[in-house]
Amino acid sequence: MFYRLWGVVIEIERHPHTAARLHAAERAVDDPDPDTRANAIREAGEIVRAAHRQLAGG
Repeated sequence: MFYRLWGVVIEIERHPHTAARLHAAERAVDDPDPDTRANAIREAGEIVRAAHRQLAGG
């Protein structure tokens, strides 16, 4: 399990633009505006799911 999770991190970090989007979303999760937080959670989820799909070969 650890290697699969670490693989997702590596997949995201090897693409600077994607990593920057994820880090921005992580920071935005603490925003006081509920819409900003919801968008950040959605963005982070999409990035992580895409990395999982990429690792799965698809």
